[in-house]
Amino acid sequence: MLRRWWFMERVRPAVPGQRSMDLSKEQQQLVLDEWATARERLERLVSARVTAVGEVLRVAELPLTASSLAPAGSDPQAQADCAWAFDAFQAAGKLLDEAADLPDLAAAAVLADRALERFATVHARAAGEAVPTAARRCFYNPLHAAAEGAHSPVRKQHRDRARRRTGPREAAADRRPACTSCRRAILAGQAPDVLPALVPVKRSRLRTAKVLVPYYAVPQQWSLWSVCACGAYGDEWPSLVLRGEHRKRAEAARRV
Repeated sequence: MLRRWWFMERVRPAVPGQRSMDLSKEQQQLVLDEWATARERLERLVSARVTAVGEVLRVAELPLTASSLAPAGSDPQAQADCAWAFDAFQAAGKLLDEAADLPDLAAAAVLADRALERFATVHARAAGEAVPTAARRCFYNPLHAAAEGAHSPVRKQHRDRARRRTGPREAAADRRPACTSCRRAILAGQAPDVLPALVPVKRSRLRTAKVLVPYYAVPQQWSLWSVCACGAYGDEWPSLVLRGEHRKRAEAARRV
């Protein structure tokens, strides 16, 4: 998403007692300009995606109120899945409206897509069809193409090669789910195209600056998304968003 990250390797998120590089005003403005440009572009894309998912769910007759999620006596699993899909889509809209940073916008897209996936499983089970497999998202940027499956031809080729020789690059490429592009970058010894986040760093005892770092490097007390690929893994995220946990953690970062 952003490749001119010369400042990423030289500063880290602020922690108590840690000193960091003193960014010039020009360098700080470059960071903020790049972030603002990326946010504007991503907000347009995510807004279109959430709107499109909402239209699909509306046409597919997704219940719009929690009280009418499923008829009485229906499958409890269907009721639970519909409730989760409704919460996930509602959380996506909330994140889109209240996003403080790029990972919030990415999470809005991920949760909207997962709402659609979950509702598709309800329809599949009701029709007696095979339940579709949920997408396995790229950890480095959940907005990328789906992560390579364990049985894909490319992964099989890498596994065959790994049997002959396993090095640090191969180990790094297998450590987290990655799309084809990110996996190839890691195997080539390059940095993957990571979703960035804007975080404060200490400039002095009384002053801070803001820099871009990989979203998964943000301390958990500042972000919901650093451990779950922006809501891609685990089912607790919609309820946390609806309770405003994303705002609380963003506020904790702003108090640095």
